[in-house]
Amino acid sequence: MSEQDDALRVYRSIREYCETYNIPQENLLDILEDQKVLPMIRGKATEYIGAVVLRQALDSRDWSVDKLNLNPQQGAFDEDVSITYRRTGTRLKAETKNAVRGKFSMGTRTTPAPHFAVKCHRSRSHMGRKTNDRYLIDDFDLLLCNVSNSIFRGKALDRGLPFIDNQDAIDWLKQYYGVQTDAELRRCSYDDWRVCLPATIADEDGVIPRTPRVLMTEDPNWFELEHLKAKLRTLIKA
Repeated sequence: MSEQDDALRVYRSIREYCETYNIPQENLLDILEDQKVLPMIRGKATEYIGAVVLRQALDSRDWSVDKLNLNPQQGAFDEDVSITYRRTGTRLKAETKNAVRGKFSMGTRTTPAPHFAVKCHRSRSHMGRKTNDRYLIDDFDLLLCNVSNSIFRGKALDRGLPFIDNQDAIDWLKQYYGVQTDAELRRCSYDDWRVCLPATIADEDGVIPRTPRVLMTEDPNWFELEHLKAKLRTLIKA
């Protein structure tokens, strides 16, 4: 199929979508970039990208990765991605989350090193639980996120995703990734995925913090994708 055929197919899909949901096609981009709509779209996009990242990181002969679209049941939540170990049929649940917008830090009193925070809580409160919108240790087996959202300014009125105002942090990040331009930094932050097992960040009651912090270097709880297979095998054996 040619690029022209692909473009025509996409255009027809967009036109059909707008007609189905009564959306003025000329205003579609304005709607998608609305500050109330964009975070929801980016959150859902992270689920799909997370599934792609997991497929690329795992050998398809041993692992099956499926993006799920399940409606949450009472007292449960919508599972993002399923990982199945083919040899035993063991199924693991993976949760994908964005970083907290604008929460990249060069260091604080409690965390004196470059780090970012992850938005790790439910979008809908479960008022029947004492933990309300917080996850419990057995809600999923794997949590993954990338750095990107933390370096974008929060509540920005500018079009697009402008960087945080901390130029020292931006300069540090460019040096960390070995890049020079803003576009290169943006791409690197999208591709820099960090993963953890819930048990390593939960408190003594088995409750996961709403915004756990991730150290950019030598974090004892979070690891990069190159260590994923070894960590998953540990889970399977357990």
